[in-house]
Amino acid sequence: MKSKKIYIATIIVFLVLLSGISHAVSVKDKVAVLITSWGAPAGFNFDYAWNNHRDCRIGDRTQYPGQPCKIGHVGEFPYMVHLGVLPWGLTTAWPGGEMVYDNSGIYQLLDGIYVSMSPDLPSLTPEMISAGIPITPLVEVQHAMTGELKYPVDPVTGEDHLAGWYKIGSGSIPFPNGCGDLYEQGPLGFMRRLGILGGPAEPPEAYLENSYVLEIFDHTREMLEKSFGNMIDVRFGKYGVIPGYTRHEMDVAEDFAAEGFRKMLLSRETTDNNNYANEGMTGNYIKERLCEIGVLDEMEIYQTRQVGRTPEFNSMNVMNLKRFIEAYPSGTKIGIIYLTRGLPWGIEDKSELMGTQRPWYREVIHENGYLNYLSWKKAIQNAYGDRYDLVFTKGGVESDILEDNFFSYAMHVGDELGGHFSSVRDAIQSAKENGLDKIIVAPAHWLYDAPDITLYMRELNNLPYLTREDIAAEQFDLTYCEDNEGNEVDCGSQDAAAEITLAPSFSHLTREFATAYYVVLRGTLERFGLYPENLRIKPAASQMVTKQDGATVKVNDRFSLISGAKIVIPPDPYPDRPEGFTYETAVPINDPKDTNDCLWEDTVITISHQLNPPAMKHVQPAGPAVLFSPYRNFFNRDVTITLPYNSKKAGSRNVNVYIYNHVTGDWDPLDLESMDQAGALVTFKTQVIGLFRAGVKT
Repeated sequence: MKSKKIYIATIIVFLVLLSGISHAVSVKDKVAVLITSWGAPAGFNFDYAWNNHRDCRIGDRTQYPGQPCKIGHVGEFPYMVHLGVLPWGLTTAWPGGEMVYDNSGIYQLLDGIYVSMSPDLPSLTPEMISAGIPITPLVEVQHAMTGELKYPVDPVTGEDHLAGWYKIGSGSIPFPNGCGDLYEQGPLGFMRRLGILGGPAEPPEAYLENSYVLEIFDHTREMLEKSFGNMIDVRFGKYGVIPGYTRHEMDVAEDFAAEGFRKMLLSRETTDNNNYANEGMTGNYIKERLCEIGVLDEMEIYQTRQVGRTPEFNSMNVMNLKRFIEAYPSGTKIGIIYLTRGLPWGIEDKSELMGTQRPWYREVIHENGYLNYLSWKKAIQNAYGDRYDLVFTKGGVESDILEDNFFSYAMHVGDELGGHFSSVRDAIQSAKENGLDKIIVAPAHWLYDAPDITLYMRELNNLPYLTREDIAAEQFDLTYCEDNEGNEVDCGSQDAAAEITLAPSFSHLTREFATAYYVVLRGTLERFGLYPENLRIKPAASQMVTKQDGATVKVNDRFSLISGAKIVIPPDPYPDRPEGFTYETAVPINDPKDTNDCLWEDTVITISHQLNPPAMKHVQPAGPAVLFSPYRNFFNRDVTITLPYNSKKAGSRNVNVYIYNHVTGDWDPLDLESMDQAGALVTFKTQVIGLFRAGVKT
């Protein structure tokens, strides 16, 4: 009996040890999914606001030539910096630079004492401020370049949300206090924003991200964990930290590495692929930390780069615009303006004291954002164009050329557009000049109704504001009328030139946005060899395809049920673009058939037969379901796909091709390019891959 107990105890110890070994192996094989975001609080947090410029616009600096672990820094030494969005002289203390870096201080007058914005600086009595030093209420402070007020009163209520705060000193009569002006002024925009828009005032709600963001991330994690189970570990990291509430993306990456993870997916919920967010803010910061702790060379890292241009993204936008388009009678002529955040174009990068180092003219967003728009435009036209006269272009011409379309940037105006792009105000004025008196403006970049579109875009583009009551009631759309000059007027006025609807972003479509996010994350996980656990697939062809050379990947096994399936990926049309652009040689996207890129990066492309495809609800299957991986992989030029179909099932009916859409739970039709009846093959073009199948209408 005693020996039996010893035997059982030995077995238990062995199983415990085996469990530990299995756990270690599983951690090494697991993929660490690190989802990053701005982490901006729904209310006001001083730490976040104080560090915002440093974390998101400046970053760490290269201290000496060849310094290790300074990955992707822009500019030339000694001006090399992680981000380089703001002029070097504004961000760095240098001898004799007080007039630029530190010519004033921000103070709040409390009981006759000026209390510094900086917690590290002493308070001042009026007697400590020399005669002649200007003390200016912030509401009266003017922008040094434009002369416009920097902190004007609330545009709706007329309130001064920074009352009691003062700027002591000026460029001409300085009052250096030992703290950079940029940092002292950083929290002011957040304070004013909260005053205008409202929001939670007490933690934890005030210190967490907006509730819509949290909902989207919760839904996304739920979908990922349901599909991939214990093969992944999903965590969140922020660009800016709120102590005790959120964690920096670099710290989360270090946690993963310390726990033994060596496979890492980095992601950001950006709609448009852009280097600033994906490379600068997410990829390079995290790679720097992994380098500093000595594990970067051991890591296998892939990034998810955008959400736009998928069937899911387009369906979400069709749903979002439904009530605004259908508010008009059938047959109504409506101008449709698409807006994205955009990034500046017309700013030259200079490695000098007052230069900005970030080369905006090399930004892939300029091309990817526009290609996302074209995909969106087609989806909106397909959904509503048979009932409404939707106008997307100047003069209503059939054109996909940039300069013809009402495609606009929300957060940049004037010289920052470089003469190539339109601001929202430019697009509205152009639409009115084209005789359009009903206009819908559709934001399609933000995952929720962020301050960019509820406040800053409106200030930049002379658009009416939502009230705090509207926002509190979750009413983010606004319909109004304006005259030819862009002034808001009564809709019954004879001066009313157009009725304009400012549509909302995706605050009320959190599940749909999460689905659009999930499908692209799924594709990145497939690059690690992971597929959803409920997926039954039979791989039939797999090949590394380089960005430079492109390739054809084809199923040649004649015994395979998907024999003949193939994808033809063109080579990089311009290997030196946009990476090799200079400020003088850069060209924007114009003709979408002549893009700078095709495949974004070297990628293993796999073709598989999916044995358990979702049901086709409105058409009859006429061939096998063919999965092209990585799921939702993007291309900036059309790739050509060929699918086999069953001629007996098709009979005499017309065969078409379809792509599965996770938002609608059904299959979307695509445009057929050609049909080989003898070989029972259909061919079409696309810029995003996934699950395809031939079908016939019943």
